Amino acid sequence: MSIRSLSVSALLLTLLAAASPALAAEKVVKVYFLVGQSNMEGKGNPAHLDTYREDPAIKPTYAGLKDGDGWKVRDDVWITYPSKAGGAKHGPLTIGYGTKEPESIGPEFGFGHAIGEATETPVLLIKIAWGGKSLAVDFRPPSAPPTDAELAAMLERLQKKAPNTTLEEVKDRYGFYYRETIRHAKEELANIDAEFPELKGYKPEIAGFIWHQGFNDVINGDLKAEQYASYTRWLADFIRDVRKDLSAPDMPFVIGELSTGGIPNRGDFQKAQAATADMKEFQGNVAFVPTAEYYDTVAQALFEKGAWKGTDEEKAQWAAVGNDRPYHYLGSGKTYYLKGVAFADAVLKLQSK
Repeated sequence: MSIRSLSVSALLLTLLAAASPALAAEKVVKVYFLVGQSNMEGKGNPAHLDTYREDPAIKPTYAGLKDGDGWKVRDDVWITYPSKAGGAKHGPLTIGYGTKEPESIGPEFGFGHAIGEATETPVLLIKIAWGGKSLAVDFRPPSAPPTDAELAAMLERLQKKAPNTTLEEVKDRYGFYYRETIRHAKEELANIDAEFPELKGYKPEIAGFIWHQGFNDVINGDLKAEQYASYTRWLADFIRDVRKDLSAPDMPFVIGELSTGGIPNRGDFQKAQAATADMKEFQGNVAFVPTAEYYDTVAQALFEKGAWKGTDEEKAQWAAVGNDRPYHYLGSGKTYYLKGVAFADAVLKLQSK
């Protein structure tokens, strides 16, 4: 080998050695936040996917969900659920990250599988959800503080049950779960190495925020039908605030439609949700995802028939497709799975823009 060749080889080795620390530092894990109330917690029975394995919406991806007779445990998608009722849980993505025991699913199951198939880099899902929480009060963002009239009305309402309730206690209620969401999010980002040895040394890259919530804003009296425009504004503030508080100004944001009851229940509230995504500043970086199409009408018919308390045959028919009330999407594993897949498709489209 000539002296010139040796010199070139030495130069290349020197450059590679110098670049290797930078290359190592570029290892990235894509992070997605899945946030909301019981809509996001998940009450779905994964066995329902077995029932619907020949359904055109399930069949193309069904085989990828299984490992023999059991459910696949992914080695490229991880999940942490710090707010899980009964205690935090984390590990590789599989079933069991819903809240209906023993092993239920929420949108994270379909979402994680779809994202995992579409993404070459490792993926981490940070799921933060609590049942029965409104945007009007619990998730109220800092940019939309309650008015004096709202505070006074809540104080009066609470003092009827607990006369010693103070105004400060009322103020603390507003946005409490927003603050908890940000706290959990930051803690989980800081704890990746400790909770997931497989991801040690990977740099977290915030890739999206999925919001699936709304039931309590419809039913708990904090909003009336003529006031749904407030939800539109508050959700816009919520998006701006979480982007700011997570230092992710360009974070894609997906709004999952509140779709309890399916298409017949689609109305003014769902329009209010969609209106946030229609705002000019959110074009191309926020998406509204309809989900009423995934509501299980077969399960709904059996529920209305009372199959869950009928003959043994009717109970078996019901168990094959449902396990809960309509406000929990009938506990349909099919519904929760398809919603998750739709959320994944939407966030990937936002990323491509």
